[in-house]
Amino acid sequence: MEASRTLARIAVSDPLPMFRRGVADVLQNSGYDVESPVNLLAWVAAGDDRAVVLLTLLRPADWTLLVTLRESRSTVTLIAVIESGDLALSVRALSLGAVGVMAREADFDTVRDVLVAATSGRSVLPVEVVRALTATGDVQRPDRIPPETEISWIRQLAQGLTVARLAEGAGYSERMMFRLLRDLYRHWGVANRTEAIIHARDNGWL
Repeated sequence: MEASRTLARIAVSDPLPMFRRGVADVLQNSGYDVESPVNLLAWVAAGDDRAVVLLTLLRPADWTLLVTLRESRSTVTLIAVIESGDLALSVRALSLGAVGVMAREADFDTVRDVLVAATSGRSVLPVEVVRALTATGDVQRPDRIPPETEISWIRQLAQGLTVARLAEGAGYSERMMFRLLRDLYRHWGVANRTEAIIHARDNGWL
């Protein structure tokens, strides 16, 4: 186990310095080298494949970063840190590329267990998350397929069309188009255009 710890590169990303420091102290006491890079994308790109990132997901930008990290380097091990261990958000994080999840309020032993598993090529998940995954069968399959109009809008955005051009083609003002897209994101359970494109792609709608 000690050999695997020296090989893994660990990064902790959270807006609270005290949280980052606390997690780093726990892991360093267990023999891990831990960093808190300002630019996670650059940090991941600068190293080899043995990178583990504990990423706290609080804002839409954090979710976008999760997806970007996964797409930029598929071998990076992403552990989602979720406020209060929210079940729906935990399942969503796994569907977007995380291989493990833990509550932001997790105790030291849990943090350590999750990292030991991650650096050993395994995953530790809360029981309720496993039950949710097995109950749905496929976390990326929605209960319904959205109207073709909505899928068409996201398809055009994925092809690089601006919202202004999309509005022009759909016969709406740009302001109304933004409002319609905002409603679409809410109905799809995503935070922004990037997540909507990924969601549509993963479900085979594009």
